[in-house]
Amino acid sequence: MKKLNHFSHPHPLVLVEEEIDWISIIYYCSACQERVEGSSYNCSECDFCLHKSCAELPREINHPFHLDHTLILYEKRPISLDFRYWCCDSCAKSYKFGEELFVYRCSSCDFDLDLRCALLPNLITGDFPKLKHFSHQHSLFFIQNHYIEPQDRSCSACEEPISGPVYCCFDCRFFLHQKCFELPPEIKHPSHRKHSLTLLPNPRPHPERCSCHLCTKAYKGFIYYCSLCDFGIMVKYIFSDHKVIENKRHEHPFTPAPRSSFSFICDACGIDGRYCIPYVCTECDIMVHKDCISLPRNILITRHDHPVSHIYYFFEEKEVKKRGCRICQNEINTEYGCYHCPSCDYLVHVDCAMDKDIFIQEYEVTDENQNLNQITLGWLIGEPSITRILKKKKIGEEVIAIKIKHFNHRHKLILCDDVKDEKCCDGCGRSISTSSYCCAKCNYILHKRCAELPRTTRHWNSKDTFTLKPYIWFTCCFCCFRGGGLGYTNVANDSPYCISCFLIPDVVTTQGHRHQVFFDHKFTFKCSICDNGHQKKGVFTCRHKECDHFTLDYTRLTLPNTAWYKNDEHPLVLTHRDDIHPHSDQCVCDICEESRDPNEWFYYCGICDNSAHFLCVLGKNPFLKLGLTHKCGFHEHPLTFAKKDYFHDYLKCSDCDNYCKEVFFKCTQLGCKYAIDWECRDHIRRTMGL
Repeated sequence: MKKLNHFSHPHPLVLVEEEIDWISIIYYCSACQERVEGSSYNCSECDFCLHKSCAELPREINHPFHLDHTLILYEKRPISLDFRYWCCDSCAKSYKFGEELFVYRCSSCDFDLDLRCALLPNLITGDFPKLKHFSHQHSLFFIQNHYIEPQDRSCSACEEPISGPVYCCFDCRFFLHQKCFELPPEIKHPSHRKHSLTLLPNPRPHPERCSCHLCTKAYKGFIYYCSLCDFGIMVKYIFSDHKVIENKRHEHPFTPAPRSSFSFICDACGIDGRYCIPYVCTECDIMVHKDCISLPRNILITRHDHPVSHIYYFFEEKEVKKRGCRICQNEINTEYGCYHCPSCDYLVHVDCAMDKDIFIQEYEVTDENQNLNQITLGWLIGEPSITRILKKKKIGEEVIAIKIKHFNHRHKLILCDDVKDEKCCDGCGRSISTSSYCCAKCNYILHKRCAELPRTTRHWNSKDTFTLKPYIWFTCCFCCFRGGGLGYTNVANDSPYCISCFLIPDVVTTQGHRHQVFFDHKFTFKCSICDNGHQKKGVFTCRHKECDHFTLDYTRLTLPNTAWYKNDEHPLVLTHRDDIHPHSDQCVCDICEESRDPNEWFYYCGICDNSAHFLCVLGKNPFLKLGLTHKCGFHEHPLTFAKKDYFHDYLKCSDCDNYCKEVFFKCTQLGCKYAIDWECRDHIRRTMGL
């Protein structure tokens, strides 16, 4: 009987040559999660099982998808505290951290391949043609059959989803369809008969006010270009057959114009169609881009609660006024097409509504839902947090619940208009200065707003569903502050978000800027809170040119207006600009004694003339609820949060033997002096796979 000591399992594995009796039990391979058939290695002490081929995989391989370093076989992807999911760098399939699944990995490059992609049949036979292409600095591998999902990867030339044979460089995430790889370097095209067009992978930048097709309708991927006429056409239009098109979304057929030697404005999206071949509906007297023929009539988008409908022009009885897009805030020309919600007077550009991060799905109108004004995304709104209203009171025309039961507390909560002592909300962790629900039997307290939140809801910056649930602690994925209490969790990926960030709308008026700021989901920046240097996507910005791209992230938008620092006599007030010391060499933080940017938000005491960085005042854990206990998995007793103060200044971490920092964990058991710093706790949990 052949035995194997495998690195992924503590017990010896026995080779079973015959097929397992599938009637009694079904086994799945712990390496690839596929059903076990044929020969396998099994553990006699537990249910661990490996295909014979998976058990005999080499621990190290040199893979053509990553030539710089050797790939090491891991029994599961090492845990990252910053993310909850990892994805294969070949096919982009995502997996949850901690999932029992073998992976080939290069730790230095953070490069991962699941077993499907690492063991492609071509790799085993060594049949991977490797060719150079003028558009990319590395050699490209040709793969006839692959596991790449079309929705996860797109061709770098035509921007269409990957399908069929493909040329690829996985280090750079660069992909080309076979037909795009074989594009001729120069062509003659009926849309520009004067000169030949040359294939360019990276067209030269154009002037800011250039009116050519490349700038008025943003191009993606490769283009064929004439430098003499400053004319370009995208590769995907080269593949068009220019036939009469009939589409169920429009009642009449569209006919291509014989030549595109003229400029036109697309009646469907309002964007210049210069040098595109226009398609004409003679019945409706409209001229559109080919892509705009298939625009859906009614759609759901993340930024609005109602379906929005496509219209070819916006009719106003009064004089036509300037209308702004509610997503990008730029002007909409109402003489051309846009998406519109009539009940809310909500208008957005077609390109903005159809953005992959904004568009949810097409909305089909039936006999039951013909009135779009009465339709909302309420199907995503779940049951309320208040499970029962015990007593009501009528104030004017408004009926208010003054005694309730809440899903997160065992006692009854009573509405209070004033709070004598300075308390923090057990939901959002912020100080309470308005109406709140209090518990008469304990210190539990919630803002009225926090108590009335729905248990399940949606968010304007996501297509997913979010659930409200209690946390001992979590790090908000928006502002990156640590907090505790209640938070919204993305059901799709378990990402937590604090209540304060979650309730911020996509257009905000703030005291820190004279104009409204709107959320730009395409903008990337480095988070000021995180130490990992990761780029974050999405920021609030001002569209006015005189503001020079003014931006705000969630961190600044959720800063409390006043804060206390240790034993200061007066509260510090959030200040948005230092007009007293406008020069940076005069601005110094009175806590860390480092220089301050006079244009950066800070906390200030006018009585003492003290100023400080907001991070120096608040730290990274301003909204943690101290005193909450939890079981950690590496200490025999429960641990509780503690904050560095007069009594804890000299507590040493039981792991690293250094003095504990701002927030740490200490043992609740009387007589046990165990304490551990937050970073040391994270390191232990990571190494133990907790």
